[in-house]
Amino acid sequence: MPSEKALRTRNKILEATRVFIMREGVAALSIDKIVKESQTSKGAFLYHFKNKKALFHALVEEYVQHLDERLTTNMAKFADKREPLAPGYASWYEGFDEDDGGFAALGVALLALHLHEPESLKPFHDWYQRLFEMVKKSPIDTPRLLTAIMAFEGFFFTHKMGFDTLDKETKEATWRFIVNEVAPQPTSKEVKD
Repeated sequence: MPSEKALRTRNKILEATRVFIMREGVAALSIDKIVKESQTSKGAFLYHFKNKKALFHALVEEYVQHLDERLTTNMAKFADKREPLAPGYASWYEGFDEDDGGFAALGVALLALHLHEPESLKPFHDWYQRLFEMVKKSPIDTPRLLTAIMAFEGFFFTHKMGFDTLDKETKEATWRFIVNEVAPQPTSKEVKD
C-alpha cells in the first residue's frame, strides 16, 4: 500500500494534469510540463505513471468513478420506485448546471483523448456498457428507457459543449415529459417484452 506521502504526490500530479488539460488541452500535455506544473520530479511522475498513457488512463478512471458516484447518488433518491434509472438521470441533469468542481468541463477535455489515445477511453466504454446492461434489466421496455437515457445524454453533451440555450423551465418540462411519458414507472401488471 502506498504511503500517505506517495498518495499526496500522485494526487498532486493528477490535479496538476486536470488544471493543465483545462487550460491548454490534451494535445499540449507532456510529462515535462506536468512535472513542472505539479512541482514534482520526473522520478516521482514515473513512479506513479509509467508514461503519459498511464496518466490519461488514471484520469479517465477517476472521471468514470465520478460518473458512477453521481449516477448512484441520483438513483438512490428514487430507490422507492420500481425503475430509478430514468428519474435518477433527470435528477442528475437538474444538478448539472453546477460544474461539480470542474468535472463537466474535464469530461469534454478528456473526450479529446479519442484523437490522441483512443484506448485510454476504454473505461468510458465500459461505463456505458454497464449503463446499457442496467437498461436491459429494467422493468421498462428497453427501447423506451434507452430513448429516455439517450435524450438525457443529449442534454448532458449540449451542456458540456456549451450549446445549451434552453431556459430552465423548458428543460425541466422536457425532463418531466421524458420521465413521465417516454419512460414512465411500470405498474405491477406490466411485464417487460
